[in-house]
Amino acid sequence: MKTKASLNEQDYLHSFMSTMTQKSDIIINYVLAVYFLLGIALAFKYDTFEIGVGVGTINLLLYYSAKWFLKKSNFYQYVLSVVLAIFMAQYIYQMHGLFEMHFTVFIASTILIIYQNWKLQIPLTLLVVLHHAGLAYMQSEVYNDPKGLQLYFSQVNFDLETLLIHVVLAAVVFFMNGYWAYYFKEHSQKHISKISDEYELENIKLASAKYSSLSATNEFNVFVYRTAQDLKLPVNSVLKLIDVSKGHTDNDKLLSYLEMMRESAKKIDDLVNDIHGKSANRVSN
Repeated sequence: MKTKASLNEQDYLHSFMSTMTQKSDIIINYVLAVYFLLGIALAFKYDTFEIGVGVGTINLLLYYSAKWFLKKSNFYQYVLSVVLAIFMAQYIYQMHGLFEMHFTVFIASTILIIYQNWKLQIPLTLLVVLHHAGLAYMQSEVYNDPKGLQLYFSQVNFDLETLLIHVVLAAVVFFMNGYWAYYFKEHSQKHISKISDEYELENIKLASAKYSSLSATNEFNVFVYRTAQDLKLPVNSVLKLIDVSKGHTDNDKLLSYLEMMRESAKKIDDLVNDIHGKSANRVSN
């Protein structure tokens, strides 16, 4: 079982995913701006400005309202999935069923990968299937009079076989994009887990090295302390011997030598006492 490291893996993963989500949200802001402006641009073809501006504005309101009121939830990302599907339906209508407009949903599906959440493909898939199945049926069975009200779903014959092929191919694309979103998230988690393990191992090595260094330092301090303690007795003995010798001679020259020896011995005694005192403090700490 992995012990708690200085760098908590779950916290790091949460921080990483939060950063990725923030960057993805910034990208989506540009994407939605392009989608909205594309709706305005397409409106020039068949004078569908009410649809381009109206539906486009509603889409933006849906997304940013969900993001604003549910700040601590990723629900707004699912709203984004629905909004992108609605944009596809808007473009199809604006271009009077131009078949190429159906491909915009594949772009939307690919864009959703940046959130690394495969579940975002589900609302997109459901809405596309319901939209295509419902409008294909209504165009072929209800609004099939060339002189009557037009539905503008597809300019080609969208029979059951075409619908099935279309839906299956779209489902394959959605599935693959969902898989890549799942794969990228798993890869990110494994990469972060590896970094956390390496960081934790490095911490263990550093702690071990620090402990070894402290142990070695402590052993050295004990050695110095004991050595200084062992030196105190012979140095004191030398000082006493010099004092005794000075009391048993009147030779000035010899007394001078003894005094020089005493001064040297006293310096050694002061140094030993100083070392003994400092090493004693370090050993006690």
